[in-house]
Amino acid sequence: MTRSRVAAAAAAILTLLLLQAAVVGPSVGQWAVSLPAVAVAAVAFVDGPATGMSFGFTAGLIADLGSAHPAGVFALAWMCIGLLCGRQVDRHSLRHDAVLAGMVCGLAATASTLVLTVVHGRGSVGQAFGTLLPTVLGDVVLGFGVVALARWMLASDTLRRPAPVYTDLVLGPRRG
Repeated sequence: MTRSRVAAAAAAILTLLLLQAAVVGPSVGQWAVSLPAVAVAAVAFVDGPATGMSFGFTAGLIADLGSAHPAGVFALAWMCIGLLCGRQVDRHSLRHDAVLAGMVCGLAATASTLVLTVVHGRGSVGQAFGTLLPTVLGDVVLGFGVVALARWMLASDTLRRPAPVYTDLVLGPRRG
């Protein structure tokens, strides 16, 4: 992990959470459309499950600590998004990845809403499932832009995943 990747991840998490609170949240109303969750899926598609889980857990924990609900709900949900989407690391089309990100993020949002309904007793199971389709559609729409942007940014020379280093050291008996 390079310093530039850590700095970029921290800046991305804060920017995504600010955009969610200032733009996406107010414009979608009661639906659970989540820009940071879609970004976790996009990062996981490019860099794999370990990076997706780390990015998802960190972003989710920061979001949890800044909200009124119990800490850990978004961290767990977004970590699972990173794991599920990271397992799909094979290069697929942008359309495939955007739709998959939207579906996974919509299901994770519904699961989080159900957990919060059980914990707090506010809301109902019907409301959680009633917003599933609009949430998935909203996440799919966000996914087209976010997945393309994540692919472009993570492919840059500065943020590219470090390549493994192999040495020519051969251990074994010498002959001759």
